[in-house]
Amino acid sequence: MQPLAPSLTIAFADLVEKAHEEAFNARFPAKGTFHKLRRGGKEYWYHVMRDSTAPSGRRTSYAGLVGDTDVDALVERHGHEHARHKLQKETASMLRRSGLPAPDPMEGKLTQAFQRAGLFQAGAVLVGSVAYQAYGGILGVKLSGELHRTQDIDLAHDREIALHVGHTGQKLEDFQDILKSVDESFTPRLNPSYPNAGPTRYENASNYKVDLLTAHKNSDRDRRAPVTIPIMPGTALQPLDLMEFLIRNPIRSALLYEDGVAVVVPDPVRYALHKVAISQMRGLSGEAGKDTKDRMQAAELVRAIGHAGRTSELAQAWSELWRHKAKRRNFVLRGILALPDDAIEIIARSAIRYGEEPFRDDELPTVTLRKLIPQKAGGDS
Repeated sequence: MQPLAPSLTIAFADLVEKAHEEAFNARFPAKGTFHKLRRGGKEYWYHVMRDSTAPSGRRTSYAGLVGDTDVDALVERHGHEHARHKLQKETASMLRRSGLPAPDPMEGKLTQAFQRAGLFQAGAVLVGSVAYQAYGGILGVKLSGELHRTQDIDLAHDREIALHVGHTGQKLEDFQDILKSVDESFTPRLNPSYPNAGPTRYENASNYKVDLLTAHKNSDRDRRAPVTIPIMPGTALQPLDLMEFLIRNPIRSALLYEDGVAVVVPDPVRYALHKVAISQMRGLSGEAGKDTKDRMQAAELVRAIGHAGRTSELAQAWSELWRHKAKRRNFVLRGILALPDDAIEIIARSAIRYGEEPFRDDELPTVTLRKLIPQKAGGDS
């Protein structure tokens, strides 16, 4: 891990802003207007424009949460013309030359297709290793280029946001059509345990996979069953453990493909701690081979978080994971103990500084962890 020059960190932040503004303006034409609508105790932005093909004579589209400073700023600047595209292209090129990781062509084309189809505005979050490359510019470090290489893309969807999008009658482009715009060989794969549910995975002729995921909800009667959302007809989402922790309060970033692709990814602090836990849970899902990469990503991100001075956020997320995910504590504890000593120290010192359990100032973190881990791995499934 190598620190970035401050000028590169500033340039990356500028690229994120420009890429998201361009995507926002492309999604919501300037001839429309934005209105606030209250639902369930919260206010949301909706874009309204005349449309003779719509039953009501106008088309309404979900744009985001009122009070989200990024969305509020995009609404405020909406429709303003700036000579920014050339600068955006130059910035993306300069960041690639500096050594920041960039997606391979398949990753770049797919995420660009997701962005253009409005998936990220509609609550999608890019998770998994492809998202990892979006963190270096935010945290001010050069992360390992090898740790984001993968043969799949995981796309999680926040069902609450999807509900607000669905209230307008808005539907996204058919997901298989989005994939086929990149590679005609993408075909759906059904979950063999739930053959009557829609596909949660798509795969191309080169075995490149795209998985659709979501978080569990208390109302789910079968926590393993794929679920559907009205805005994505013909597909289903696979609920996974700890996904609600991972995708809560995601952030905006960019991938360095072409002029920069505006994406939404998990907060890096949550991504790191999620990798800590999931590295010990892979065996339950038949993915034990990925645990080494999980630990390497977690350790490198924890170091970057310490470098960026974001240990208070690390402590806060740790507290949430520790207090509210008691059934998974053994996996979390074992995952931390499997990290290099310096990464363990950063997590433990962050927790101690802000008074979070279970670490103590008078005891080595590894000693504390070994005391808390039972002889046999536990954790309810």
